[in-house]
Amino acid sequence: MGRADYDRLRRSRMQLFSRLKLRNIFPGEWESIYTGDGIEFAAVKPFEPGDDVRDLDLHALAQRGEEEIVQRAAGRELKVFVWADCSGSMRWAPEALFPAKAEIRDIAVALLLYSAWNAYSPTGLCAFAQHVWGFFPARPGERHCDEMLAWLVEQEGHERHQPADMAEALSCMMQRVAPQSLVFLVSDFQDAAFAGDFAALLRPAARRFDLVPVVIRDPLEVAGMLRHALRIVMRDSEGGGRSEVYLTPTRLRQMQESSAQHLAHLEHGFRQVGLDHVALSSPSVEACYEALAGFFEARRRTR
Repeated sequence: MGRADYDRLRRSRMQLFSRLKLRNIFPGEWESIYTGDGIEFAAVKPFEPGDDVRDLDLHALAQRGEEEIVQRAAGRELKVFVWADCSGSMRWAPEALFPAKAEIRDIAVALLLYSAWNAYSPTGLCAFAQHVWGFFPARPGERHCDEMLAWLVEQEGHERHQPADMAEALSCMMQRVAPQSLVFLVSDFQDAAFAGDFAALLRPAARRFDLVPVVIRDPLEVAGMLRHALRIVMRDSEGGGRSEVYLTPTRLRQMQESSAQHLAHLEHGFRQVGLDHVALSSPSVEACYEALAGFFEARRRTR
């Protein structure tokens, strides 16, 4: 990418991010998923065998003779992390066949980070491709979100065309993220590991975290028509070379069918490990917002 292209991209992304700061995809009040040792009252429940007698409500016991346990909110906040795929197939380039993926990814990352910030949750970010490029520990505050997003856009200015190594990215997640954190895995899931049975790859992280896969698809992979064949000179996004593609209407339909089959395969694998997922396929802010907000609203109603 030339410097002029990068400067235009950076300006457009920064303008985009500034529009997303007041968006919140999480429905209603943000409630902690934790109960445990702490000082803030959470709820009371009847005493049951196995409960710690030190948690008995002595006032209720003395006044009414009722054995009740006082539950208190844990002294920790829900941390929110975004694991962002920056591999070749997810990077912006004028000659890419699917150029919208990077924009959709960045919109999703910004919506997730700013929504968590609006909900007073510490946020963190990891960007990865063949290796982990950078990791930001979870911290509170708008400025921290701004810094992470500015750094993410800066990576587009580096000519690095690498495939994704999801195994290494998940290994970093297991090492760096606290248990029970909310982690969004934002990717097109084109890693070779997702061609077959990938349940074993995701299961450890699914058990340790509240893991939400966010599947990024280019609009051309979902819908679109060609009236005439096109000859496209494009760059191999993960190898750096250039090639010429003769794209016909029939070939485009085959690509869309293949993409739909891959999404169905991913959905089956996610269900195997008990993961809810959301798919994004439009660079429209409103479309991404509605998809993510709808996902969490449906999740809230079923939990």
